Amino acid sequence: MPDATERIGTGSSELNRAEELRQAQARLLNRPLISIRLRFIASLAVGFFMCCAFALDSLMLLGSLREGIVVLGTLSEISDRLRAAQVSKEDLLSGRQDLREAGINLYAAEEALNTGGPVRSPEVSSASLSDLSGAIARQRARMVEWEALRAREVAGAEGNAALAAALDGAGSDLSLRVEAMARSVRAGLVHKLSLSKNVPFIMLGVILALFAVVAYLHARALQDPIRRFQAYAGRIAQSDFTLIRPSRSYRDEFTDLALALNQMLADLRATQQRCVEAGKLAAIGTITSGIAHEINNPLNNISLTTEALMEDFKTMSDEKKWNFLQDIYFETERASEIVKSLLDFTRTQTIERVPLDVGGVILSTQRLLQNEMVLNNVAFECDLPPDLPQVKGAANQLRQVFLNLFINAIHAMPGGGTLRVTANLHEEDRVCVEVRDGGVGISPEVLPHVFDPFFTTKEPGKGTGLGLSVSLSIIKRHGGDIQVESVPGKGTTFHICLPRADGT
Repeated sequence: MPDATERIGTGSSELNRAEELRQAQARLLNRPLISIRLRFIASLAVGFFMCCAFALDSLMLLGSLREGIVVLGTLSEISDRLRAAQVSKEDLLSGRQDLREAGINLYAAEEALNTGGPVRSPEVSSASLSDLSGAIARQRARMVEWEALRAREVAGAEGNAALAAALDGAGSDLSLRVEAMARSVRAGLVHKLSLSKNVPFIMLGVILALFAVVAYLHARALQDPIRRFQAYAGRIAQSDFTLIRPSRSYRDEFTDLALALNQMLADLRATQQRCVEAGKLAAIGTITSGIAHEINNPLNNISLTTEALMEDFKTMSDEKKWNFLQDIYFETERASEIVKSLLDFTRTQTIERVPLDVGGVILSTQRLLQNEMVLNNVAFECDLPPDLPQVKGAANQLRQVFLNLFINAIHAMPGGGTLRVTANLHEEDRVCVEVRDGGVGISPEVLPHVFDPFFTTKEPGKGTGLGLSVSLSIIKRHGGDIQVESVPGKGTTFHICLPRADGT
């Protein structure tokens, strides 16, 4: 709502509005900039880096699978060499060949172990590899030792049997170790293959979740300001030109729109004020003849009474002189009251919204138009409850509203009629006034436009079309509302509701 105190039509008012606009714009600008474009780019960057991370992870997983396959091939080769060495050892024991073939196979297995790559596999520890390498070396040493003993024929049957048993046990142990390593590597490969199947789905799920979060955040970043600006537009349509205040702790592209809208609101407030003044001048022009006639009546009475007093002053009794002077005084007061009411209506001044009696405003407005009503054969009826609560407002502005409504009612009854004004307390918190005439009424196709600026059904030169528009603006700025009902040929009723001054 507008401030309780307004300055209208003065240089001070213009300065105050300019300062208010400057402060409102500064509050909008004095916030950190987090643009929608920056947030959008940041969202894309996050999505890009997540995709890169998933791609890198997939590459690492594929590399690990490739290494696992190489390791499994190396272990298979070692197992084959150990098996061949075992066969060569059995042939050696049966006397079918010498140690050379078994030694070659053991040496090949040892070389494959040292250079084939199992060290790079996380499933096979370095200690296990060292133990396996040492066991192969010891097996070769036993074969060499047994071959030497056999060549010198010093081992004997029992010695040969013992060495054969040792070689068999060591060979079996080597085979079991390699098979255990192979099973471990195979299990690791199975796990990685299973993981590689799930990675695309995991990546898709994460990307979809990220997309949903980004879409939600960007939707909020766009929808919330749009809803606020829709509310601003509705508020402006209700003639509430309050400047926009910051609603968030940062600014973005919508801030530029708010700045432009604030400038527009400031211009609208200035234009509205000019319309109020124009409407006031139009109303004064309408009642000028009536006011002049009403002032002329007490002046004529003063002139006639003064002339009679001057002619018979010497022969007139003191009591009669006193009566004549009283008549002159009362007529002077009457003229002064008329001029004062007119000045109160037209004067450019600081207007403060204070608790006031709406009935008094109505009656003072009627006094301004009393002679106009007499000239147009319009009777005035007023029903104002004595306990009617006060409203908070500016008497001068509310007087202008009722003046516009009364003038329209008089013009709607060219053949005369009755202007009725009633007031009551509605819904315990609003004071409502009805202004009813028995005039020609308003047609249904025209009725929706009666509050539009510059819309009038009067003949050219007899109406500006500002009266009802200005009245609606004033009532809205007082926190109230104005509605109209009309039946063609039967009359029109305006309902004005204003909040109580005590707010209860």
